[in-house]
Amino acid sequence: MKSYRILFGFAALLVAVSLACGGSAQPTAYPTIPPVATNPPVQQDQGNQQQQQQQQQQTSNGDVTFVDQNNLLAFDLPGDWTYSHTEHGDAIYSDVNAYSDTFTSPDEIAKVESLVMFANPGVVVNNSTSQAVALDILNTYYSSTGKNNGDIRISSDQIMQDGSERFEWKSKGGNYSGVSFFEVRGANKDTWLMWTAWWSNSAEQGTLDIINNAINTYYVP
Repeated sequence: MKSYRILFGFAALLVAVSLACGGSAQPTAYPTIPPVATNPPVQQDQGNQQQQQQQQQQTSNGDVTFVDQNNLLAFDLPGDWTYSHTEHGDAIYSDVNAYSDTFTSPDEIAKVESLVMFANPGVVVNNSTSQAVALDILNTYYSSTGKNNGDIRISSDQIMQDGSERFEWKSKGGNYSGVSFFEVRGANKDTWLMWTAWWSNSAEQGTLDIINNAINTYYVP
């Protein structure tokens, strides 16, 4: 994920992005990622080992299960994907605190990232805000241009059985594609989570299988 920079607050974003993007992203037929293949056993990456030991555990097939530090999500990936954790504070929006966890494939052509934001007291995140924020994050930080200028094209918009929303998208100019799940969490609806997998359009089938497996193993601890 590109480095975050300071933006305006959640409430202001809701107004601005809703006006700018209200008519976009009509739902289309869901393009399926190819079926999961059985991944061979791999060894756990030794980088950041001390930090990862608290958040990951080996699975029976050699993958590693990542568990979010606040038990908000978990999923499996091969142990040789590079892991990094970033505390963003309020650098994304002025009225939230955030952190992200990023996994990068050994060939650096694919990433899996989770972004968690905690709104300040009194800020409630509803479904409209959730979609607006997801579009803003994609258009600002995943765009090949770094701008909300139509580079990111949403090809599928689905509401999942667990209540989360799923975007499948492509970068028009960046030659990469992705899938993002996002949802509001917490009794006070003050926690927002976005989980994104993105990959180069030149990625081989094995990489797509790994991403598909990460999606299929995603769960809330």
